[in-house]
Amino acid sequence: MVRNFHELEQSLMKQEEEMQRVAVVKAASSSALESVFELAKQGLIVPFLIDDQAMLDPLLMNMDIDHTSYHIVHVESDEEAAFKGVELVRNGECGFIMKGNIQTGTLLKQVVNRETGIRKRDVLSHLALIETPHYPRFIGVTDGGMLLSPNVDQKESIINNATEVMQALGYKQPKFAVLSAAEVVQPKLQPSVDAEELTKRFEPSENCIVEGPLSLDLALFPAIAAEKQYKGRIQGDADVLVAADVVNGNTLSKSMILLGNGAMAGLIIGAQAPIILTSRSSTAEEKRRSLLLALQISRANARKEC
Repeated sequence: MVRNFHELEQSLMKQEEEMQRVAVVKAASSSALESVFELAKQGLIVPFLIDDQAMLDPLLMNMDIDHTSYHIVHVESDEEAAFKGVELVRNGECGFIMKGNIQTGTLLKQVVNRETGIRKRDVLSHLALIETPHYPRFIGVTDGGMLLSPNVDQKESIINNATEVMQALGYKQPKFAVLSAAEVVQPKLQPSVDAEELTKRFEPSENCIVEGPLSLDLALFPAIAAEKQYKGRIQGDADVLVAADVVNGNTLSKSMILLGNGAMAGLIIGAQAPIILTSRSSTAEEKRRSLLLALQISRANARKEC
């Protein structure tokens, strides 16, 4: 089980596997280039830089990338860049995608295209993987960046998507806490009703444990679960928090980062390959952590196909 980003990086470095190729869509971004070339120098990835070469060349000239393997794929528009990035994954030439200086909608339009896209499931979702000094291992939060107000069927898909990620990190049967205001079902509070239904749907599953409704304190603090004499299978040791909607998920993730001294990686999952979709204001370090997570998932997917 990988518990933090240091362990994740160490695990990847120890694995004797071929370098994974990453499609960087609209790569003429200093923070994107900095993060991908740091991993490229470590022998972990080979970047495919998709952008106008005239925009890339000045940035690359100022970087210390001698003897580092990379490819430039020249395109002249955002739409062409998004199409090319998806095409590289669809054809098996790249293992995952990283968003550069491009609008999210432009990239995702090509991802979900019915004829040329790489959608694997009906629902694409966002998973934030957070390391905080206040918890002994990673905490996943989903969905705080993709689905605005998911219904119960979409939440089921969100959990299935996140299960694959957590299993790739060594969590054989990850625990999902479906959050609400309290651990009792309140008919007028839809998240609590959804949580009860999801618990029933996943009860026979051997891939994950899903329980709710649960308040945040019961999900993350064993002492509080014991004090309240909670009898469920999650006893303050949840691996993933399932938020009621995008506002709750986004607020929860940012609170852990800004107030809890947390570090985050974020991915869009549910496609044929993980997609790194950090915001343009994200630091190079956050993008680097997201690259490490995507690389771990990509390697796990490759092993399944063997």
